[in-house]
Amino acid sequence: MDALTAQAKLQVAQRTSGVPQFEVVDPQQLALLPEPDDGDLFFDFEGDPLWTADGTEWGLEYLFGVLEAGRRGVFRPLWAHDRIEERRALTDFLALVAQRRKRHPNMHIYHYAPYEKTALLRLAGRHGVGEDAVDELLRSGVLVDLYPLVRKSIRVGAESVSLKALEPLYMGAELRDGDVTTAADSITGYARFTELRAAGRDAEAATLLKQIEDYNHYDCRSTRALRDWLLLRAFESGVTPSGTQPVADGGGVEPDDPLARRLAEAAGDGAGGDRSPEQTAVAPGGRPPAAITGGKKNRSGGRISTG
Repeated sequence: MDALTAQAKLQVAQRTSGVPQFEVVDPQQLALLPEPDDGDLFFDFEGDPLWTADGTEWGLEYLFGVLEAGRRGVFRPLWAHDRIEERRALTDFLALVAQRRKRHPNMHIYHYAPYEKTALLRLAGRHGVGEDAVDELLRSGVLVDLYPLVRKSIRVGAESVSLKALEPLYMGAELRDGDVTTAADSITGYARFTELRAAGRDAEAATLLKQIEDYNHYDCRSTRALRDWLLLRAFESGVTPSGTQPVADGGGVEPDDPLARRLAEAAGDGAGGDRSPEQTAVAPGGRPPAAITGGKKNRSGGRISTG
């Protein structure tokens, strides 16, 4: 009850003053932040759960956004408009990370909420590539989710702890604007992009794609700014970031697990969607329930059967 009362007071103060409110409630949680490194990356996916090429396997991660550390850090958008390009984007991302880790062995990849970890695991399984690399990133603690750190360490005057709700605390005058400002806008915009491209309206399609890219870039910048803001709160609280800890052995599927190896072999490569029905049965992926699709158009232009 005390926590709810304190939360309510912050919300009232923020509504009344118009000034973002926060308080650090458990500074020791901030010790889990890794020490900053010049090689750090800030990562965000854009995905469409209703995209399908065949009505069987659903969802496309159409943009891997990667931002380097530093105010002048380079932003790298890796686009994917079909399964083959999605596979290539995954391998390009993992190659980029591997190369960067060679130069910066203490680097980390920051994201907000668990979607990025889940999507990487799903993509590695779907395409039959990079499973060991993704597993190693998870085990070694390279991927750092800021969401649980915020939930456990900070109380805010906003009504949620979404990235967008937190941004008034640390983005200053650089708040979001434009037509694409939410994940839902991104998905809707991407669906519209596919329609424009199919209709041959390439200039309009390119404009919309740039808006989605700008939105993703902002998400990555916001994640970077949030990490920096949390580090400052740790410093103010007298807490020294000691870094996330690697996952202990036994925390995931062992590389030599016989069942995992047999399933991977049975699933095959999967590049270009050339798995047999038997291989598809043991590979990750599946069909969303009819309640989600609602008979809407899929992204390849067909109809989604809900019967």
